[in-house]
Amino acid sequence: MMNALKRIKAWIAGPRSDFALFVAVLILANLAAAGAFFRIDLTARHSYSLSSASRGVVKTIEEPLNVKVFFSANLPAPYNSVERYLKDLLIEYKGVGNGKFSYQFFDMEKNENKDMAESYGIRPVQVQEVKNDEVGLKNAYMGLAIVYSDTIEPVNDLVNADGLEYRLTTVIGKVISTSDALSGLTGKVTVTLYASSSLGAFKIQGYDKLDKLVKDSFDRVNLKNRGRLEYRFEDSVSGGEIDDLSAKYGLQKINWEKQPNGLESGSGVLGIVLEHGDRSRTIPVSLARGLFGYALSGLDGLEQNLSDSIQGLMSNSLSVGYLTGHGERDLYDERNGAALFSALAADTYEFKELDLSKNEIPASMTVLVINGPRSKLGEAELYRVDQFLMRGGNVLAMVDPFDERMPQGNGMFGGQPSYTPIETGLEPLLEKYGAKLNRNYVLDSDCYISRQKGMGEVPLYYVPIIGKKGLDRQNPVSRNLSEVLFLKAGEISISVPADAAKERTAVPLVSSSAESWVMADNINLMPFALAKPGADKLAKRDLAVLVEGRFASAFDSVPATLADARTGDRTGALNADTRLAKSVQPGKLIVAGTSEIASPSLIDENGRQPTAVFIRNALDYLAGNGELNDMRTKGLGLDPLNKTPPAVRLTAKSLNMYGLPLIAVLAGLVAWRRRTQRRAKIQAMYAPTSAEPVED
Repeated sequence: MMNALKRIKAWIAGPRSDFALFVAVLILANLAAAGAFFRIDLTARHSYSLSSASRGVVKTIEEPLNVKVFFSANLPAPYNSVERYLKDLLIEYKGVGNGKFSYQFFDMEKNENKDMAESYGIRPVQVQEVKNDEVGLKNAYMGLAIVYSDTIEPVNDLVNADGLEYRLTTVIGKVISTSDALSGLTGKVTVTLYASSSLGAFKIQGYDKLDKLVKDSFDRVNLKNRGRLEYRFEDSVSGGEIDDLSAKYGLQKINWEKQPNGLESGSGVLGIVLEHGDRSRTIPVSLARGLFGYALSGLDGLEQNLSDSIQGLMSNSLSVGYLTGHGERDLYDERNGAALFSALAADTYEFKELDLSKNEIPASMTVLVINGPRSKLGEAELYRVDQFLMRGGNVLAMVDPFDERMPQGNGMFGGQPSYTPIETGLEPLLEKYGAKLNRNYVLDSDCYISRQKGMGEVPLYYVPIIGKKGLDRQNPVSRNLSEVLFLKAGEISISVPADAAKERTAVPLVSSSAESWVMADNINLMPFALAKPGADKLAKRDLAVLVEGRFASAFDSVPATLADARTGDRTGALNADTRLAKSVQPGKLIVAGTSEIASPSLIDENGRQPTAVFIRNALDYLAGNGELNDMRTKGLGLDPLNKTPPAVRLTAKSLNMYGLPLIAVLAGLVAWRRRTQRRAKIQAMYAPTSAEPVED
């Protein structure tokens, strides 16, 4: 026995055991790794790693979240790779889910699992399959259901691995925020009612019950949010505090002169403030003047307003305002309107039409979209946009420089469209904020090339293709895109004055190439009528600009049409000062010189084209969800190879076709020559040819 052990020990210590030990170690390592998940992602954008946004969303889970996966087995390529990638993602989600994230895969050969899938809203899809040299269709399940709290959210048609993490994370985030807007919150949200006690002397209808009304609504909202809200009532605000509060939160300041009942002249504030950390949202409580004195307004639907404002405060606002009433692109028009744009954002946001000639922008909204207005906004509407921005709102303005109209008969007999300058009233406001709209079209040598039969290649100069050099590589809206297309875009000039540079910044997100020029007069976009001008007129032009920070109001006073409704006519006892002269919260403004980027001309149904990704990135950035931008652009399809000049392509082709064989021949000749020299040297050493005397 001892001899056998010695022989085994000697065999292990000797070189003969090396291969067998290597195989054993390899098997053990694979067995150990089978139960673990490890990945090294060397792609530039970490396309195969869980993003920080996904980790942040999953870490906010406070109740068990279960993902039920219904995927048919033995799917043909390329669908079979989706299940593997999905499983890898779910493993990573589970790893950061603090034990509250779980998933299950169901065998779809069993009828009970098919019934379960249908009960969750998962429907089968048809996929193409090649079998026995025949092409056929197969019904397959490729979906999942996310179950969280009382919410079930189905995710169908998981037919592509591109954008899969983005889809899962946005749906998980939507489910969590819908069930619990304060999930994962550290600390409490403070809800404060500011109502100066001196206002009680004016017998404002409902003022004596204001505290109870707000507190009752607060209690119901707090119950839904598991007691993570804190209520305060400030009723003795006076003196210098009023100006500070008005400037900080945008609270309504109410002034009065000395009254017959002995009340001295003074001022007070009125409003509800939600606050968490350095962020705040204000719900205005207004005074309305009627036949029988003053009354409170703005309290209808207070409970819902509080809930929506909490979501806005936490950057989980699901509502996006969409301006209407001025010929904007129709939100439901699939041919020429914004239906695709709306559908593209429907996984996270709900667009709500706003007629600012009749209504204020709700305090719970954080984003307003202005998409291609064709007529002028009224002064009251412009003021409401201005004050929305002053309250910390965010605006996406896509404004066309000209209104293109085809002649009657659609130009069948050679008629050309006419181009009428558009006056929206937004121009002075945007210029005041830092983005000046120039009434022209930007044409670019780097443009889309139309290839038509019988006409060859026709450059469409009014469709610039903006490459990496024309995209801001620092901002998440554009940094991961390789190119975008703009169509009939006007130039945007940055106009932030030097004295405001510390309060807000302005950067171009999209710029044309240095080989671009503008057309401002006698507009004619017929390709054969366009010619590239001289070098002195060529320059880089900005097509989309981001301005963010604190803004100054473009209005010196409340418009007369709104003054009476806000008790600002100074004919009554109270005068409410509602205008915000400066931003109370930092805001963001993105201005693009065309609305075509949000139209079916440049947006595809699946939202995978670069321009569609750009417009969605812009919306997410304004809504406070900028971390989703990098996740959306992780797909390698958005990062094609850089364009190579023809001369470089010809050189590379020639090198591959002729250079490599030539190098091989030269290497062979060098090796042959060195071998000949070595042979001669050896022969000279051991078999000399010259006869020399040899000594004995």
